[in-house]
Amino acid sequence: MQIRLVLRSAMTLAFAALALEGCGGGGGNSSYSSPTGTTGNTGNTGGTGSVPPNTVQATENATFNPATLTVAKGTTVTFTFGSLTHNVTFSTAGAPTNIPDASGQSVSRNFPNAGVFNFTCTIHGSYMTGSITVQ
Repeated sequence: MQIRLVLRSAMTLAFAALALEGCGGGGGNSSYSSPTGTTGNTGNTGGTGSVPPNTVQATENATFNPATLTVAKGTTVTFTFGSLTHNVTFSTAGAPTNIPDASGQSVSRNFPNAGVFNFTCTIHGSYMTGSITVQ
């Protein structure tokens, strides 16, 4: 009987810890520095390791990695989503179609127009932002 109680308590604590870890943070982390990637780069480095060229990861910490990316006109950028649900909403005219809520997948968008295309994850708010500069 006591073993069941101990096991149940341990499982409850483990699930609570996992739930809190999945909530992310990032909103108050002012020490984060956003890397900038470029077309042809062999990998953009960021807080979670190396990112393939022309790829933006929506992280479990509710940040985009890299937060800024520079590409050539006509480049396709892939947005990858882990287990935490995110979206990508562009706020600049001439931007590609927004990416609706997604998790566990990758979604690509082509950037045929030059300019700076700002985006936000509207689920996580104004601190989860990024931009694609198209030259």
